[in-house]
Amino acid sequence: MSLLAVGSVSAQKQLVKEVERALKANNETYPAEIQKLKPAFTNEETAKDPNTYFVAGKGAFDFYDYQNVYVQMGKNVDKKQLGTAVLDGYGYLMQALPLDSIPNEKGKVKPRYSGKAIDMIKNHYNEFNNAALYFWEAQDYGDAVKAWQLVIDLPNDPRFIKAGLKAYEDTIVSEIIFNMGIGNSLNNNNEAALKCFKDAIARGYTKKNAYDYAISVASQLQNVEEMAKIAEMAYPIYGKEDSRYIGYMINNFIDKKEFVKADELLDKYIAADPNNGQLYFVKGVLLDNEGKGDEALQAFQKSIQLDDKNARAMFQLGYKYYQKALEIDQNESANMSNAEYKDLRTNKIDPLLRQASEYIEKAYALDNELSEARSALRNIYYILNDEENLKRVEAM
Repeated sequence: MSLLAVGSVSAQKQLVKEVERALKANNETYPAEIQKLKPAFTNEETAKDPNTYFVAGKGAFDFYDYQNVYVQMGKNVDKKQLGTAVLDGYGYLMQALPLDSIPNEKGKVKPRYSGKAIDMIKNHYNEFNNAALYFWEAQDYGDAVKAWQLVIDLPNDPRFIKAGLKAYEDTIVSEIIFNMGIGNSLNNNNEAALKCFKDAIARGYTKKNAYDYAISVASQLQNVEEMAKIAEMAYPIYGKEDSRYIGYMINNFIDKKEFVKADELLDKYIAADPNNGQLYFVKGVLLDNEGKGDEALQAFQKSIQLDDKNARAMFQLGYKYYQKALEIDQNESANMSNAEYKDLRTNKIDPLLRQASEYIEKAYALDNELSEARSALRNIYYILNDEENLKRVEAM
């Protein structure tokens, strides 16, 4: 049995040598040779030998270098396989490093592979970005993010700093982190995506889409407070262009029932930009949540006076008239005779309903994605017994 055990170990060491020779002779054989080498990764002796991983890592990078020449020549190459070779090369060489620092039987550390492994990774630093792009092209967003993460992390590793590895410029790094955010989002990892978008912004990537993507993933996480924080950063830069940011901030206060803070913040922005119709729309929403229906209606009126293309404000104004009609019906119709109720409908309720329908029709014309507009119009025309308009709305 002992002889068999020794023979097994010798066989695994021999396997490593055979794979090393095969890769030196023809590095294009790497995909097949790495499969042959896998038993050596679990064998008790070869799994602790740094040479096992150095052979695998060098083979991966050599394979990449050779195949990538074909890419530059425009030939058809499995780019995802190339990306995998870069990640594998890094992974194997990093496994070799700690094994190469184990003291020998005399208690001395005599690294044989560390310097070459670190130089090999350093010399392929730019290829991690290429690998990420190859993964992206193959829609493998998870591995694209892994490759980009190494672009970010390697220049902060003391071993590679000592070897002279230089990081990309901050503008490039921030853009890479932004792309990582998109990759994480496409890979349904919204927590990681949000972290990347916030990191990209902090590092100087302040294009509008960074804030918008960050708010979008925070919304998917149902994190209203995070949406507000990001909107607060975006508003000074893009608030005049996109007033939705103030809405996210106010929604956070509404969600926490902090109406006084919401009013103070919104009034400050309105004072600074009194002709911004979107701000009055948000003010209307806030007032409505505070139970101040009449004041909300006035705010929506002011909003569409300043911006008659604001579909949401137009709808909310119409909906407030619709609500007023329903309130009158509920509060004033009790114990009325038929004649009295008919008079109430003719003089108060129906005029409000028609006024509501006019604004809601305009809102739907501005934005036919407003499904709540169709629903409100169906109810209004049903109450008005307006069969012609009811059929038209139902056919929308």
